This record gives sequence, C-alpha cells and structure tokens, in this order.
Amino acid sequence: MFRKKCPCVMLALLAAMLAAPAVAADSAEGKAIFESTCAVCHGMTGRPDPDSPVVKGLGVLPADLSDPLFNSREAAGDWEMVIKYGGHAMGLGQKMPAHKDALTDGQIANVVAYGKSLVDTSAYPPGEMNLFLPTRTKKAFPEDEVVYKGRYTDQAGDNPLKSVLEIEKRFGQRGQGILELVHVNDAVRSELTDVEVGYKHALSWSTEHILSGAIIYAVPVDSSDSDGELQTYLAYGTALSPSWILQSSLRLKFPMDKASDGEMELAGAIHYVHSPWPRRVFPGLEIIAENPFRSRNGDLEWTVLPQVRIGLTRGGHVALNLAVELPLSGQSWDKRAYLTLLWDFADGGFFKGW
Repeated sequence: MFRKKCPCVMLALLAAMLAAPAVAADSAEGKAIFESTCAVCHGMTGRPDPDSPVVKGLGVLPADLSDPLFNSREAAGDWEMVIKYGGHAMGLGQKMPAHKDALTDGQIANVVAYGKSLVDTSAYPPGEMNLFLPTRTKKAFPEDEVVYKGRYTDQAGDNPLKSVLEIEKRFGQRGQGILELVHVNDAVRSELTDVEVGYKHALSWSTEHILSGAIIYAVPVDSSDSDGELQTYLAYGTALSPSWILQSSLRLKFPMDKASDGEMELAGAIHYVHSPWPRRVFPGLEIIAENPFRSRNGDLEWTVLPQVRIGLTRGGHVALNLAVELPLSGQSWDKRAYLTLLWDFADGGFFKGW
C-alpha cells in the first residue's frame, strides 16, 4: 500500500533483528516444581479443591488455572512477578508467598510455562497483547473495563468539555460488547448527546500481535439533530521489543443521513514499557490523521499527543492516562487536554491493591 517504509515498520524490523533468541521452557522441571510447590493450593490440574483443608485454611479460593479465560487473559510475565514477589506485591492475596529466594528466574519461567499448558487457550487472545490503553488510538484486546474519558478543548470563543463513560464487557472467547455515554458541556448546552453501542471481535493474534475489528452505532439522544452515525474500525497491537509496544487503528465514520459526509481516522501510538512493575509512569506518543471522504487538497489534519500512563494500583488494573493534543495542520483550536481513568474490573474491585 505504501511505497516507503514508515519509521514504525523500520523500528519493528530492527527490534526483530536485535531480539535475543527465545529459550525453550523446561516442561519437566516446570511440572516438578508445580506439583511440589503449587499444587497444594492450586490443585494438580490447576483447579483448586475447595474442600481441601489447606484451601479452607487460606480463607480464599486460589486462582483456577484450568479456566481458559483466566489462564489466557493473564500474561506470563504477570504470573512470573506474582510467583517471584508474592501476591501482595501485585495487589493480590497475602496468602500467595514470594518465591524469589527459593526459585531462580529460569525455574519461575518454567513453572509458569507449565501452568499455562494446563488448559488449551489457543482460541483465546493472550494476555501479552492486553496493551496500554492509548488516548485516541483504538485498542485491539477484548476487555472487561470501565473507562472515563474527559477532553477539554482550548479554542477562541468556546472551550467545550466532552466526557465519555465507556463500559466494555468481554463475551465468549474473543468478543467484547461496547456501551458509551457521551456528554458535552459548551457555551450552548450541557447534556447527554449520544449513546453508542457496538461490538469488537479479535480476528488474529499471537503472543506478539493482535488484530481486531469493531462496529459501533452512535444513537443521538435528540433524534431531531441527526439519524446517528455508524463507525467501524480495525485495531492492531504488537510488541516491538520487551520495552516498546506499538498500536494503530483505522476508523471510518458514516453519518446515517449522508454517508458521503463521513471521515477516515488513522491513529498510531507507541509506549515505552521500561519496568515490569505496573505502578509506574510510562511515557507514550500518538499521531492522528483525519480526512473527510470528500477530500480536497489540504483537508488532511494531523495532530500529535504526548502522554503518560500512570499505574495507580500495584497490579495496574486501575490506571490514569494524561495527554495533550497539539494541532499540526492549522486546526481551529489551539490544544486539547485529555484525562482517561481506566478500571479493569476483571482483575478486581476498584479499591483493590492501592
């Protein structure tokens, strides 16, 4: 499609050339460690026995590693952190002890690999591709999340505030339902303007990439204003290296009353993941290009969004994203400020692990 390679593609190729070869897990050692150390709580097959005296003594049921949804949505690196530093360090149960003094990093990796093999998760997108949520670029991984997005636009004569409450619910092996409530507060109105409903589906994945497609219908609260808008997008995510992740999305917007007045949005985001600890500050950068279907010379609008993700809980299931959007092509506004608050409720309650 493009004759010239973009910097992101060249960066990905460079990362692939520099990446160290993967070391195969020692399944026999992993199995032996699991059976001698982990099975007493988690069960020999990964499913804990609630009638076991040991499990009853814990006062909480250990994670069911034989559940394919749970097993798949948790990244191997997260399990390694929990085994090495204990549950409390990652905002989980105090009963999960730290094994950093008893097991080497290699042994921990082997037991995690064995734990991941206890159930077939090939039909589920892997947790390694549950990447950071960017500000505007669409995310590919199917989620269980509640997200608040606030946008303040600085422009002459009017400084509107747009708020979006998004509820995302995982369905089946690779689907996600979407419900969004859009509220606008400007010089003219302060009201709920749209309700958006949709569905996202993972199309292709590995532990290094994921591709999803989605369709959303924006229903105007006041139907006299318009007939609504149909949106569809493709979202892609990949790990360029252990420290860099790249995400991109292509979104098309079709007004129901006149589809030719719609527009295309191409977005890309890169984050620097400098630490395995979720409660850190991670910098990122997005670039957005928007173009109406009825394009003329100069219609393409570019913006850039420097941003930071701040993990608020020890496990990172509650996080804050702050960004500033700067116009690069003469837009009518001077800048936009974004605040995004994310709660991944599949990993626990909002106040867990602070």
